Amino acid sequence: MAIKRRTIFVIGAASAALVAGTTVVQAALTDNMYPTGNYSPTCRDGDMGDTFCQTDNRTLTVYREGSLSSAEKNTISRAVKDYYGPTDLVVKIESSGTYRGDSETDIVYKAKTLARGKIGITWCDDAVTSRKCDQHYVAFNKDHTGIGSVNKSDACHETGHAVGLTHGPNASPALGLYDDRLGCMSYNDVYRLGANNKENINATY
Repeated sequence: MAIKRRTIFVIGAASAALVAGTTVVQAALTDNMYPTGNYSPTCRDGDMGDTFCQTDNRTLTVYREGSLSSAEKNTISRAVKDYYGPTDLVVKIESSGTYRGDSETDIVYKAKTLARGKIGITWCDDAVTSRKCDQHYVAFNKDHTGIGSVNKSDACHETGHAVGLTHGPNASPALGLYDDRLGCMSYNDVYRLGANNKENINATY
């Protein structure tokens, strides 16, 4: 599959004057799609918590393992469909996971015991190029003491990593961890993907 080259445009104040009836597409505020000027490790097979990369194609297949509760599975499905469905990605929820071969499930969600206070972790399990990964894992903390169960913001955030979206400090130019202009990639509970994330996804896939 051909990879589009992403170009991030900055609209200057002098360009703000509009002709009546003209539609303007807002340019991305920052590049937070891996690799960026502030985050560019080589995509590789990793262990829990290691590097995330771009997913390997436009069709985004997802599977929710049995370690997740029914409510958590539903929340993940709704988040992926509601937030990523309107992008250029084609979202498909699978009833079973494919873990080997050339057509692995792109994102596999599970529940695991994580460090106290950690909500979720995303990592590449099968790198296919220096920037593309055939399968990412997303683990949510099954010890919900003091954390609460998975919500749509959590699911949106970890799914964002699995398609290559970074936190604010890894974006270029860098933003803060709590900058809500990065939608659910902010460290706040933000219940939307956000225009900047959508722009970067669509330019990539």
